[in-house]
Amino acid sequence: MLKDKKAGQSLRNGKEGTDGADSENTRQGDRSRLADNVISLYVLQGLNYLIPIAVLPYLVRVLGLDMYGLMAFAQSFAQYFTILTDYGFGFSATRDIARQRDDNEAISRIFCSVLTIKLALLLLGAVVAGIVIAVVPRFHHNAPFFLAAYLAVVGNTLFPVWYFQGIERMRYISVVIGISKLAAAIALFAFVHRPQDALLAITIQSLGTLVGGAIGFVLAFGRFHIQVRLPRRQDLRTALVEGWHLFISTAAVSLYANTNVFLVGLIAGNIEAGYFSAADKLIRAMQGLTVPVAQAVFPHVNQLVSQSRERALRFTREMLKWIGAITLLPSALMLIFARQIATLAFGHAAIGSTPVLRWIAFLPFVIALSNIFGVQTMIPFGLDVQFSRILILAGVFNIILAVPLIHIFGAAGAGMSVLATEVSVTFAMFVLLERQGIHVFNSREVDAQS
Repeated sequence: MLKDKKAGQSLRNGKEGTDGADSENTRQGDRSRLADNVISLYVLQGLNYLIPIAVLPYLVRVLGLDMYGLMAFAQSFAQYFTILTDYGFGFSATRDIARQRDDNEAISRIFCSVLTIKLALLLLGAVVAGIVIAVVPRFHHNAPFFLAAYLAVVGNTLFPVWYFQGIERMRYISVVIGISKLAAAIALFAFVHRPQDALLAITIQSLGTLVGGAIGFVLAFGRFHIQVRLPRRQDLRTALVEGWHLFISTAAVSLYANTNVFLVGLIAGNIEAGYFSAADKLIRAMQGLTVPVAQAVFPHVNQLVSQSRERALRFTREMLKWIGAITLLPSALMLIFARQIATLAFGHAAIGSTPVLRWIAFLPFVIALSNIFGVQTMIPFGLDVQFSRILILAGVFNIILAVPLIHIFGAAGAGMSVLATEVSVTFAMFVLLERQGIHVFNSREVDAQS
């Protein structure tokens, strides 16, 4: 009897030890995959950072601010249709695939449903864009620029970034997008040499996105054996419903992230649009230093939430500390040396972008905080509706503020507006999380529960 008890105890201890080892191996595997995804996305972001730094000053100089501004205006118009075709799937479909990672049948149904909706939205967008280009004189006069810009929408629609993020295989995104961007940059330096080449420049950039999207699409089916499934009505409805609030959120973000370039072009002309676009792209390149982490972490946080809300919150707190720290110093340097940076990057002809740079210098720091509060915390914790409402109000606030400021201050007015809007978004998200009992700065409750 005593032997039986000892044997049973030994068996239990052995099982607990095995379970503990399996759990530790799983954690190590998760960390290894996350690290691989972060490194892969940093390779991509390195190209996304270096290529604009190299190409942007070149285009501003050889095209001149007027033609560069027209190109930026056309690309900002096309960006609305990219947002339409994305439909929030970058979050909702990524989240669904991350949760169904081990079920190929479920993933195939999600993939085909999302792709069907995206292609339908692409067709709808093409019709709307065609009507606008045909009816509005300013668009009709520069129709080739807007049509060339729409090719990038097709490429973005085809590339299933949301799928690769959901299965945490960001390496494929890095390779495909990195190579296509590099090829486009080489073509720009080789063939674009004067203002008359502006149409060629926007076509090259759009074709790079289109080719990359086509390759990513083929990879998803060929490498990961996605099975073609005729989407069921319920699957389509579920995808539309789950993506709706996140679509509204991303559309609302465009009301202050993308619309300002568009508004400056409409109200103040191509040259002011060139000033704002040049400064904005420089800031976005700097902001891109944290994008790989945000993209790689999102599916990881969703997986943690399904296991333990406390563990997920501890993870986001740690991320908040060091991402906030690494974005604060570059933002401060951009503010202090804005004039020197603008002159070095764009030449003396673009010195008018200096005030814009100063107003938006701290956006990388502010947006890094709002990404952690919103994308990495609110969405995984099921606060999609509240997240959407904050961004909708922010988008409306930006337009109300931007229109008069652009009339008075030109491109600098748009910078003032977007800074005020981003700060408001970050503060609103923080307050809402606190009211929901999700304390992003206070770890004592989680520690006590663990």
